Amino acid sequence: MDFGHKAFWESLVKKRAEVERFLYYVETRAYQLILQAQNALWVLDRDPDVHESGDCSGYDDESLGRDASFHSIESDRGAAIEDPLEAVLREKSVEFLEKIRSRLARYCAPSVSRYHDERLEVIYAYVRRGIFTEPALMFLSQSYDSVMALLGDDNLDLVTLEKIWNAVKTLCVHDIRDAVDDVLRTNDEGDYVMVLGGKVFKEASGEEWPLHAWGHMMAIYHCYSCLRTTCKTVDEVIAMTRYTLFSQTPLSQSYLKYDYGFDGAKELILAGFIPSDIPLSSPRHSIICTDSGSQSFGPMWEETKRNLSLYGALSLNDAKAQAFVNGCIRHPDLMVMLRKGADGRVIRSRPVVWTSRKRHARSRSALASVPWEKTRAVVRCEDDDLEEAQPSGWSHEKIADCLMVVLVDGGEGNMGDFVRKLVEIWCQVYHVKEKKELYCALETPFIEAGELEQCTCGRHEITFTLPIMHGDVMSAYESLWGTPPPPWLAENPNRFRLATDSF
Repeated sequence: MDFGHKAFWESLVKKRAEVERFLYYVETRAYQLILQAQNALWVLDRDPDVHESGDCSGYDDESLGRDASFHSIESDRGAAIEDPLEAVLREKSVEFLEKIRSRLARYCAPSVSRYHDERLEVIYAYVRRGIFTEPALMFLSQSYDSVMALLGDDNLDLVTLEKIWNAVKTLCVHDIRDAVDDVLRTNDEGDYVMVLGGKVFKEASGEEWPLHAWGHMMAIYHCYSCLRTTCKTVDEVIAMTRYTLFSQTPLSQSYLKYDYGFDGAKELILAGFIPSDIPLSSPRHSIICTDSGSQSFGPMWEETKRNLSLYGALSLNDAKAQAFVNGCIRHPDLMVMLRKGADGRVIRSRPVVWTSRKRHARSRSALASVPWEKTRAVVRCEDDDLEEAQPSGWSHEKIADCLMVVLVDGGEGNMGDFVRKLVEIWCQVYHVKEKKELYCALETPFIEAGELEQCTCGRHEITFTLPIMHGDVMSAYESLWGTPPPPWLAENPNRFRLATDSF
C-alpha cells in the first residue's frame, strides 16, 4: 500500500469512527427520551454487573448452518454472479436469525401442557428483558408492537440480529426470574417500562410462586446451582428442588446437588429436608496401636467410635417439619441439635451431641473396661456448626431464616441406613408405611392442584410426568414461528443439542 492509499484508508477509518460516535449519541439520546416519556429513567440507574452472568445455561453456542438463497448480480453477458459481500452478510444474518428462533423454540412447553401459552408469555418477557437495557434495540423496538412482530421480520440487518442474539443469550439467571415474575405477578403496581407490548417491571413482586413457575425457569436455564442463587427463602429452595425431582428435569449440578444416589435420599429432600451434603460413609469404628514415646512403658491402644452426621435446613412455616424434628429427637439412635432462625436459641436433644470419641488402654483387652462416658477425647457439635446447615440461596448467600438441624446417628449401619431411618420418620409424620407411599403423599396434592402435569400413554397404559419442554424441537419451531425450519436445519437436529445432554 503506497502513501496515498494508506492516507485515504486512515481517513475512511476516522470518518467511520466519527459516524459510529454520532450514531451512538443519537441512539443513546433517543433511548433517554423513550424512557423519559414513560417516566422510566430508573432503567439508566440499573447496575448491569449486579449479578454474574455465567455460561452455564445449558445451551451451546453452535452456529446453526447456512442458507443457499443469497442475492446475486448479473455480469455483462447476463449470467447471474453471486455478490460475495452481499452473500456473506445475508448468510450471517440468516444464521443469527435462526439462532434466535431455534433457541426460543427450545424453551417452549409441550403443546398439550396447560401452561403452554403461559410459557410463550415468559419467552416474550425474556426477550423484552434482553432488549430494554440496550439503547439501539430499545430504539428499534418502537417500530414493532410485539416480540413476535420484531423477530418475525425477515428484513432485519446483520448488526441488529447480532445485537438481539447477544442480548438474549447473555441474560443471567436473575433476569430470567424477573421475566417469569413479570408474567405471573398479580399486582401490576410499581414502576415499569413498556417494551414490545409488555411491561418490564423495576422491582420483583415478592409474591409466592406456584410450583410450576420453576419449570419456566428450568426450561431456559439448566444449572441447579445457578437456579438456587435466585431463591431468597428456604421455602423457595424447597419448592424449586421439589419441582426438579418431581418433574425429573436433568439439571447440571456444578457445586450444589439435589441427586445424591442414596436409596431414599429423593424422598428425604422432597419432604422438605435440604441437606448441605450427604457424604459417603467413613469407618465408624477402629482400634489401633500407637507408640506413645520413650517416656511410656509400652504401646498404647486407641479405640475410636465415629457417628454419622447430616446438616440440613427445613421450613419454619411447615408444621410437618417440626414434627419430623420431634420424631428425630425421640429416635433412640439419633442426637439432634437445632436452631429456629438466626436469632433462635440452640436446642440439643442430649447434653452432649458428639460425632466421635476415643478411649485408651495399655492393652487391647483393657479397652473394654474403660467407660465411654468418662473419656475426654470427644468431638462435640458446637453452636457454630449450625451455620453449615444453612442453605445457599440468593447470590450465593446463606439463608439464615430457616430451621437449622444437625442430625447425628449414633447407631449402627452406613449412610444409606442413616438416610432410611430419616425416611421412616417422615413416613410416620405423613402416616404412611413406606417410601413409595411417602412419595405419593407428597406428589398427589400438586397433581390435584394442576401444578404437576401427568400424561398417560394409551398404547402402554403408562402414566408419566409431562416434561417441561417440547420433545420435538422441529414441531415447536413450526408452532412458534408459523413456518417449518429451513431444510438445512431440519436435516441436522443435533444442532439443537443441549450442552447439558452430556451430564
